[in-house]
Amino acid sequence: MTSSPPPWQAHNAADYDSTMTARCSSLLTEIIVDPERRQAILSDPRDLHRELFASFAPPNHGEYAGSYRGTLKTSLTNRRISAVRQMEPGSDFEFCLPAEVPARVDRLVLQTRGCLGDASADDFGKLIALTYTFCWFGKIHPFLDGNGHVQRAIFAAMATEFGYPLSARFVIHPRPYDRLLATALEIFTCAPIGKENEELGLVAEYLAFFLDGPFNAPRKHVGTATPYE
Repeated sequence: MTSSPPPWQAHNAADYDSTMTARCSSLLTEIIVDPERRQAILSDPRDLHRELFASFAPPNHGEYAGSYRGTLKTSLTNRRISAVRQMEPGSDFEFCLPAEVPARVDRLVLQTRGCLGDASADDFGKLIALTYTFCWFGKIHPFLDGNGHVQRAIFAAMATEFGYPLSARFVIHPRPYDRLLATALEIFTCAPIGKENEELGLVAEYLAFFLDGPFNAPRKHVGTATPYE
């Protein structure tokens, strides 16, 4: 009789918080000072996920760390995940279906590379590009757990590549935001198919708090439509 693979909540592991605080503090320093580290994270997030979470994976399920949901011939092939709604307590919303995940992440990696290479983008365009990658990574939710840490590492790498210093309030661990940004991300994730990018401006307003530089000044683009169709 085949048993079902176990659920996974990495934060339930012993010493999780202290271990992740140390790991992510070092990681953030490396992201800021090391261009090769940034490029590795932006090119393939699986290696970083494995690095951060392999020690927390359940026995006999090492694939939980560093493998996407939807990866064929693994226990992650058909793993669907959902989250509790902030705006409708008692109900859930589902992230991308597992079969879609690998191709969607590959496409997002290419789109992120294109955003970083767009020499014509102004500060607002770069903020929206950061938000685009942040939001879509969250909507895809490629890993069984630990998506937020990788999502924030990608944000830090991308912002640093754009030349924007991170604000003192930003950390990779613990999560530096709560219900306000979580609600904005839920609005994006639950938007009708094809309408998600219309919500990027809302999320961008919150993500700007994690950046220094031009984002400390009043922004004339508040309420401006996103350039993404």
